[in-house]
Amino acid sequence: MTLDEFVDHNVSIIDFLKANLKSVDRCTVSQMNREINVDEHTAYLLDNIQINSVLCTDVYIKNINFNGKFPKNLEDLHIKNSEWIGYERLLEIDCKSVILDNNRISDEQWNLFLKKWIAMETYLNLVYLQLIYRNFEEFRALVLHDIPHEVVDEGVKRTFKTRRNCIQQLSGGIDIRRIDGKTATLFVFGPGWHGGFWMCIH
Repeated sequence: MTLDEFVDHNVSIIDFLKANLKSVDRCTVSQMNREINVDEHTAYLLDNIQINSVLCTDVYIKNINFNGKFPKNLEDLHIKNSEWIGYERLLEIDCKSVILDNNRISDEQWNLFLKKWIAMETYLNLVYLQLIYRNFEEFRALVLHDIPHEVVDEGVKRTFKTRRNCIQQLSGGIDIRRIDGKTATLFVFGPGWHGGFWMCIH
């Protein structure tokens, strides 16, 4: 649904969909003109349409206190233009595969997020998390400084599930372990990669 195409009719279109569809498996929400504020209609869609599996949002949320609720337990959640996502909103997300193109989360907050994941306090369903590129050594120094971790030799190749259950063989990485024995392997790729930071759970 392109929310800035028929702005005056968005609510009635969403109401029509709600009345005629029990749920949808996949949903893409977008806009062409970033100057048009579609925050309210995006939230209305998320509150009124049950999405079962995949959600991709490509809208320009203006309000960092955006009150739309993302569905839980999705197979795949991709939030483009996600500059408005802060720490508290990050903790509300609970999906298997999560891609955030940008965010407002500090290094200290990423440190807290990983500690919560280790303690099984958040993201219990997570299989794959992808963020924009960051420097490997900076990430270790600023985020992992007090988190037990193991740097895996680049000569070690392992197979991981990535987005939408795709299987990829990757070398090296940084392992951190959750209290139940599950491992998150963190990868930081060069700036040429889109989404250069990956967290794969296995």
